[in-house]
Amino acid sequence: MNLMVPELMGILARSLRLVGPAILLAAFLASCNTTKYLAPNQELLVSQRVKIEKGATLTNRADITYELSTIAKQQPNGNFLFLWPREYFYLDNDKPRDTTRIDRFLRRTIGQEPAIYSDSLSRRSVAAMTDYLRYLGYFNATAYHEADRGKKRKVNLIYHIQPGRRFIIDSVVFASPDPLIDSLLEEAQQETLLVSGEPLDLNKFDQEKARLGNYLNNHGYAFFTATNFDKLEIDTSRRSGYADVFFNVLPPEQEENYKRYRVGEILVLTDVNPLAIDRGTFLLDTIIDGVRFASDKKEFKMRPELLRKNIFLKPGELFKRENLEKTRLSLNGLGIYRFVRINSKIEGDGSEVINYQIQLTPSERMSVGADLDVSYTDRSGPVRAGNLVGLSVRPSFQNRNLLGGAELLVTSLRAGVEINPGFGSRRGAFFNTIDLGADVSLYLPRFKDFGFYRLMNKLPAPWGGKMVSDGLLSQLRERANTRYSLGYEYLLIRNFYSYTIFNASLGYDFRRSATTRYRINHLAINILDPVTEPQFNAILRENQFLERSFGEQYFFSVLFRNIEYSRVGRSDHKGRSITFNGQFEVAGAEVSALNGLLNVFREDDTILTPKQGATFSKYYLGIADVRFYKNYTPLSSFATRFLAAAAKPFDGNDEVPYVKQFFVGGANSMRAWAPRGLGPGGYVDTLSLDTDNNLRLFQTGDLRLELNLEYRFPIASFFRGAIFADIGNIWTLDDDEDGGRPGSKFRLRKELSTDGSVLFQPFYRQLAIAAGTGIRVDLSYFIFRLDAAVPLRYNYPNDGFGEPLDRDSNDVLESDYWSSFRGFRLRDITFQLGLGYPF
Repeated sequence: MNLMVPELMGILARSLRLVGPAILLAAFLASCNTTKYLAPNQELLVSQRVKIEKGATLTNRADITYELSTIAKQQPNGNFLFLWPREYFYLDNDKPRDTTRIDRFLRRTIGQEPAIYSDSLSRRSVAAMTDYLRYLGYFNATAYHEADRGKKRKVNLIYHIQPGRRFIIDSVVFASPDPLIDSLLEEAQQETLLVSGEPLDLNKFDQEKARLGNYLNNHGYAFFTATNFDKLEIDTSRRSGYADVFFNVLPPEQEENYKRYRVGEILVLTDVNPLAIDRGTFLLDTIIDGVRFASDKKEFKMRPELLRKNIFLKPGELFKRENLEKTRLSLNGLGIYRFVRINSKIEGDGSEVINYQIQLTPSERMSVGADLDVSYTDRSGPVRAGNLVGLSVRPSFQNRNLLGGAELLVTSLRAGVEINPGFGSRRGAFFNTIDLGADVSLYLPRFKDFGFYRLMNKLPAPWGGKMVSDGLLSQLRERANTRYSLGYEYLLIRNFYSYTIFNASLGYDFRRSATTRYRINHLAINILDPVTEPQFNAILRENQFLERSFGEQYFFSVLFRNIEYSRVGRSDHKGRSITFNGQFEVAGAEVSALNGLLNVFREDDTILTPKQGATFSKYYLGIADVRFYKNYTPLSSFATRFLAAAAKPFDGNDEVPYVKQFFVGGANSMRAWAPRGLGPGGYVDTLSLDTDNNLRLFQTGDLRLELNLEYRFPIASFFRGAIFADIGNIWTLDDDEDGGRPGSKFRLRKELSTDGSVLFQPFYRQLAIAAGTGIRVDLSYFIFRLDAAVPLRYNYPNDGFGEPLDRDSNDVLESDYWSSFRGFRLRDITFQLGLGYPF
């Protein structure tokens, strides 16, 4: 085949356009040769790994390998944006002429001092790794390092580990020269962490010392500490592969450490000024249950009889460390004291009595604050209509001691609007949304039981024991706060609808530990009063599901409304943590039960009914939110969230109330879609494709499944970056073909419509997928976030650009769900502006 010269030139030009960027990238990476800046006798450490010999029986192999890698005394450099070695920016901008701000920025912010290989540091790392393994019970462990030198003075470092056999605990002996302490150690040994037959782990030695020290502290030994234990003795000679452990208490050097003390006098100074000189004179002085309260003010800011309930130290009783800590936590938990100091002093020489002085410094009684939220929602499309800017201000007022009993009154207001800066004849009105609200909450710093929990404490549980255990009831009395709340909300979406909600509730906030928290509501009343506009009424007439869920409704609960449980996980040695938040809610159960009881004696179907046109809402819902975090460095991490939520009506109610249904989309959910613009199921809302609707979207469902993944990394200074993916959708639990939303039902398998004309897909084929990137500005107190996302996969078959394809009884190809990026434009990107991280 003969080719003319112009044709050859065209082929060459097209080839250069294809491979040109790759050539430029390769050339740049080649120019980032950092070894050319090193001294002749220096080598660059580019990688290191820990290699455990094959066949070694190692418990938690992956965890130990990771721990050993962190012990290494030198670490390779990282890369900037995954590609460029950071040490290059450090070295390339370290020349005498590099004095500009850009040079300093590249060197100090993006750059990183090069990791120069050191053989002595490698040997020290080997010694540290060996010691670590022996601490885990691998007493015969050995290790050595291998420096694999490649070209251009680069070193790949390998640590070879031979752990050997791990020793097993054969016996554990506790002993003390003091007979009383010896007997207490014998009692405490029943819950020891060093158990015969388990692998030896010397890390548990420190935990055991802390446990035993705490045990003795709670039996009167106020000054006994972990330093009073001798070094752990281990004998491996009696039995091969096994170790005898000896846990001994040192002979007393300081006599007070081995004395049992009782609580003496307790003096509470209720209005201490840390900057003033204590004159020792008091205008107020009273004794309540053996505890003395004094103040140099004319009146107590908090009534002493209520303050006494938060002091768990009791004069004359044996000292218990847990009572001292409970007192400290409880007084701090009142929220009205800026400083809480508990000073102790032995009564006299040789005495076994400790006197306490509790100094309380009050906080400012009243405070005013305000929060400001800014949001932006983008509507992509050829006419660029309906971009919304939201602004919300939330002033608040707090009174930390309303009635003199540490009651906390929190009052907050909310005023927000969403506006359309590009309003006009085709772009809708300037004001799109108005949101007003007011909330008032009164927190009592004590658990006020109205008889419900005492009753539950006496009733047997089907699973054994009591419905509320003695221990749980005791913790509620010590740590729970009682909460009374009133609220009002008004929301207007112009030309669509408006509604008002009145809320009243009685509940408890209960922090069971440093990481777990419960929020319980019992008595709760909510009144929803919506008003619809003609444009929305037309939609309701076509959507029966929406019409049934959108009306005046009463939410009524007496014994129980909802419970929220949250657990914040702490990072482990690998930087991993799991956070869980769960919620269960039910409304109308008491109304349903009372109707059922009264109907036994009457022929009517319903006894309790609201006014005409309104309904008692009867539903239950559950939400589970699980989040996993993995920190690689202080500024780089991987975060993922899985959320599952479901709601169901009962006792004749057809639908869950609209305000309790679930939706996806927006800045914290499926970021390539507008709020309420995705789903349900395989249904596609034509309004979500029409950019002139000014974001008046309303799609909700009974079931929500969502998975979010995000990698977060530093860029420079206070700028952070992120790469993310969102997967999810909503569904209805019942078929909604008559409501105008075919394909919305959650299905496990393919099903034909009732008339056999359409084949509906299972839920996993209706999952939408989005991906994108974002930038965060981390200002410590505020994090501004701008995310850019595009849909990768739609929840319905489409032409590659979001326009739905006609569906029939024939199956569809998987490729019909995915986006086509032919002719991709900037306006195909959805931008989301938010505050804080999305999860």
